[in-house]
Amino acid sequence: MSKKEEIKVEGATVPVYKFVENGLTYFEFDTSMLGPPEPMINALAVLKLLDSPDKRVIMINHKKPMGLFDKISDKYDYEIEELDGKYRITFKLKE
Repeated sequence: MSKKEEIKVEGATVPVYKFVENGLTYFEFDTSMLGPPEPMINALAVLKLLDSPDKRVIMINHKKPMGLFDKISDKYDYEIEELDGKYRITFKLKE
């Protein structure tokens, strides 16, 4: 894994980190301490970076963002992993 570097993402209100692992570029952010609508605002801003099949977005949140899933399910696939009371959601472009 490459070193995580903080990047500027237009519209994001939390730090976003970029790193490379196994040939994939990841953009990671944590909204687990924020209430609505901040998680969705940040997710929609960062998801704009997914412009190729070798990129992923990782969102850490305090719950499953069901409203977000409804909005983006036509364009993105996602996997959910529970981590110590938080959720790690990994998004990718639909194939």
